Amino acid sequence: MNNRASALLHGKFASLLLVFFCLVLPKETFGQKSESVDMAPEQEKRSCIQSADGYASVSDHVTLPEARTAALADAKRKALNAAKSHIASTMKASSLDVAYGAVWPDAESAVVLLEQKDHGVQDTNRYHVWIKAEVLYDLKPKKSAGSPAPPLGKDAPLTVRVWTPKKEYNAGESMKIYVQGNRDFYARIVYRTSGGEIIQLLPNEYRKSGLFESGAVYGIPDQGDHFGLTVTAPYGEDRIIVYASDVPLGQVTMEPVGQGLGRYGGSQESLAAATRKIDMTPSGTGAEFYEAVWAVETTCGGPTPRGTRKDGPERPVDMTGAAGATQPFDAPGDPVH
Repeated sequence: MNNRASALLHGKFASLLLVFFCLVLPKETFGQKSESVDMAPEQEKRSCIQSADGYASVSDHVTLPEARTAALADAKRKALNAAKSHIASTMKASSLDVAYGAVWPDAESAVVLLEQKDHGVQDTNRYHVWIKAEVLYDLKPKKSAGSPAPPLGKDAPLTVRVWTPKKEYNAGESMKIYVQGNRDFYARIVYRTSGGEIIQLLPNEYRKSGLFESGAVYGIPDQGDHFGLTVTAPYGEDRIIVYASDVPLGQVTMEPVGQGLGRYGGSQESLAAATRKIDMTPSGTGAEFYEAVWAVETTCGGPTPRGTRKDGPERPVDMTGAAGATQPFDAPGDPVH
């Protein structure tokens, strides 16, 4: 083991990596009732990842650089329109368009380039540009709805909830994380410590599958895992980050650190970018992407800092929808380990 991995073992994740959990834990499914709480994540990002081809004519009055710029703008416009069409049809099919509205930024800021290929001039006078782009949007309840928004069911845009039983943990306490999606989804779930270390919790060497079933509640750690989550220094705000899509995610290289877990050596931003490198063939296809961040405060003990949300659901409970009303996903099911 190299010095960096060794240092990690003696830091925040010393207990996490050295505690073996081989007990078969009971299956936890959505539908077990307890007190409703606010389960909105600290950060949430919805998007569609689209591929698109853009074209522009080259003439005596249009230079190559001008044609390239116009072709790129054409590709971005097509990616934005394809994403809008996909989300609109999804919401209409699930009748969500009555209570929710998709909010799109302006065209320039809504489309974030992930990849670009310039094919140059083709067919004598057309400049061709191919892009893979992330098209950002938000989902908001309509004020005129007049009643709590309906749950985000399996036909709604992809949504994955992540939570812990409480928002603050003291030294020596054990932690368990839960995730649940409204549709089948692929995910990468990582833990970012206050010191900046990024550990991938799922998939891992003992729970290899990155595919999660609609409605099922997954615990971390759970049966099959060989680690526990126990709070040690350094203390501060730790973050659990879920990257999810309806297609397999981009491959990311992790450094093994023991007990089936892996450490990411780069920044959170580079991890997010690498995870979004999904397959976009054939050209013109698209996929939904969802990212959520759940923060917890770890301390060496003492009272809850002012303004910190301390208590969360001890067991899987009704989820909070985009409208802020407590609503469940409507596709309960058993977890798959």
